[in-house]
Amino acid sequence: MNTLIEEALCNYKIRYPQVEFIRHNENEIFKVTDMLSNKQYIIRIHKSSKRFSSDILRDNENSFNLHMSEINIIRSINKYTDICSQIPVKNKYGDFITKLSDGTLVTMLTWINGKTIDEIELTDKILFELGKMVGKFHKLSKIWVENEKMDRYCYDRKLLKKISFKLVRGIKLKFISNEQFRIIKDAIGRIYEVMDELELRKYSKGIVHCDLAKSNLIVNENGHVIPIDFGLSGISYYYMDLGSLFSHFNKPNQQKWIVNGYKSVINETIEIKYIEAFMVFQIIFFISTHIEDAKEYKWFNTAINKWSRDYFIPFAKKEKIIERSV
Repeated sequence: MNTLIEEALCNYKIRYPQVEFIRHNENEIFKVTDMLSNKQYIIRIHKSSKRFSSDILRDNENSFNLHMSEINIIRSINKYTDICSQIPVKNKYGDFITKLSDGTLVTMLTWINGKTIDEIELTDKILFELGKMVGKFHKLSKIWVENEKMDRYCYDRKLLKKISFKLVRGIKLKFISNEQFRIIKDAIGRIYEVMDELELRKYSKGIVHCDLAKSNLIVNENGHVIPIDFGLSGISYYYMDLGSLFSHFNKPNQQKWIVNGYKSVINETIEIKYIEAFMVFQIIFFISTHIEDAKEYKWFNTAINKWSRDYFIPFAKKEKIIERSV
């Protein structure tokens, strides 16, 4: 057991902890079982992996307000919606955030029983429930006055500019070529145009999850789809979450049922061109957070070429990249 997790556990009322490492991306995450009570928790040490670069999001990843705002989002989901969700756990001093001796921040949440969505059979019903869950979350965001006070990441034009600078560094490190950079830059230019259109629409943005990967979607024994890991949540257009889903669920029938579920809650016209824009945004964001360690990934260059061919180039030309079955 590493020293940070040992120190963190001393701050919680868990007498006989059994610790299991889960993963380390933007946070280092452990599953903790209290062997006395048999209760299970997730403990998160808010220190990003060397292979995940979060510097383009903000200068200080260890901001108290940043992590407290995430806790408030999760608490509001529990309070104002029927979405199944984790519950933030206070430390023995009555605080939701623990500060370790080196300044690292720690939070704890209840454990959710179930399987990640990629471990089960993806039925139309599950996909409908997935879209419905995201719709409920966005409905909360649209009416939640506290979202104006959130100290969260912003997925906007400024971030896209930071991404461009990060990709220039990728050229210097010879992880991407000038041609690959040009293709991505053209796609970013098209995203700017889409953002300008959405700015003219009321209630087009608010709090979004932004990281709806299959590993962050748990299906419990009742068939409820539960979102976890709001660590990258922030302010953006609601299409950001639909773009995130479409980047992970890329079959037309899957996308159709996700949108059907979403529209059962959000009674608005869903425009595919906007989903396309934020699906591309999600992919480019992923590239930027891994660019400095690209040499560790043998698939990196091949993946960029595939994304360029299938998404970036046609998107920049305003061609279809998603079948219109939704």
